[in-house]
Amino acid sequence: MGDMKFEVRHWSGLVGDKLEKIELELRPSEFRMAPFTHLKPLIAEKDTPVEKGKPAVVNVQRISLPANTMVGCLNETRHAFGTTVSVVEYGRPSLIEEEKCISQAIFLPLEDGVIKKSDLIGVIKVFYVKTDFFGKKLGLGQQNFEIVKEQRSGTLTWKENGNVVRKALRMDDIIYRRVHIALLEPVIADESRNVRRNEVVKLRIRCILLPNNTVVAPTGFTANAYGTLVDVIQHGKPKRVEEERKLSHAIFLPVEDGKIEQGDMLGAVAVYFIDFEDLREVLKGEEKSFTTVHRSGGGVIRTAVKVQPYGFRRSPVARWEPLIANESRRLKAGEVCMISIRKLKLPKNTIVYPFGIMRHPFGIVLDTIQRRVSKVEEEKEIEKVVFLPIADGDVRRGELLGMITIYDVEVRTIDRIKSWLREWIEHREVTTPALQP
Repeated sequence: MGDMKFEVRHWSGLVGDKLEKIELELRPSEFRMAPFTHLKPLIAEKDTPVEKGKPAVVNVQRISLPANTMVGCLNETRHAFGTTVSVVEYGRPSLIEEEKCISQAIFLPLEDGVIKKSDLIGVIKVFYVKTDFFGKKLGLGQQNFEIVKEQRSGTLTWKENGNVVRKALRMDDIIYRRVHIALLEPVIADESRNVRRNEVVKLRIRCILLPNNTVVAPTGFTANAYGTLVDVIQHGKPKRVEEERKLSHAIFLPVEDGKIEQGDMLGAVAVYFIDFEDLREVLKGEEKSFTTVHRSGGGVIRTAVKVQPYGFRRSPVARWEPLIANESRRLKAGEVCMISIRKLKLPKNTIVYPFGIMRHPFGIVLDTIQRRVSKVEEEKEIEKVVFLPIADGDVRRGELLGMITIYDVEVRTIDRIKSWLREWIEHREVTTPALQP
């Protein structure tokens, strides 16, 4: 695989400033992740009115990140009015090996309202990495990661009996050890609902119980013919990753008109273990029955399936791939669309994870679409993306839409997952980053 050239348009500063263009030439690169992740809160810098279903650009208290970092959005909705789906850098998009400045966030509202100054609207995950070229042996070596652990004040919001509750809190950064072991959880509708293209909905789902010391991550592929799973919602007041939680609802964005039936699979999430010391909660596991909803031959087909609980172990070494538009088209703010990209072929036993920083001036990639729905253990081919425009504009063939990370994984049953976790507890490293107050 040779060097890749593509066009990148970006705002000169904040979203809506002068539009500029650069051409990037990137070399294929693998990277190894440090054995820890840094969680940082996204706190609104000023009051911002939001309208249901219309993506809003929210100014946040600026976050400066060192070189050799990647960013993802922590799943599980953190605000009463909706969820943060991406963050925006100030000015020219940075490379992984460059410093970064996060100044804004893209927020998808579930209802009308006003985000207040100091509201917590989301959390980002900061991954510390070492990059290298394909074919070289990767290791973190003697590389030191000096991390500034900050303390901020913010306001936590949630809904109780239809009313918004606000509570001022001190919001410290969190650093946790990565385990690279996860369970795959199907997200299954627990109600039937007619859906319409572009009209974001909050759907009741079969309850998912999360053990303490876990984080939820997207799987990166659409899994329902009618739309994409945007996020999952905790029941009641949002809890921290160190606590047990219950997921009761999902945020679903339809890409076409249709009907979600009770028992339909909306998507899936990966539940990763962090700083894990107790196996009692993992011992639970039961067969799940649901209906897959996929498109075939121009129609929508529903198939009843039964799945035993399972998960995977992920490699700490991964590679990134750019998502390059293979067509040109006009965009209208808030009108979700499917855009053809240069095809990506993925080998067996791989998963993808979307970059959490916006890479196109007029919108973000929410999900990828496979030519045919495939299991993790099968080869996959990505041919389209689900794209959410944040402003009127256009996509040009050959320009960058977004980025994904590709991981090799080993899929196994829950019994093997428990065995891996026991091994990790017995042999875990005590490596921690150097912290600066």
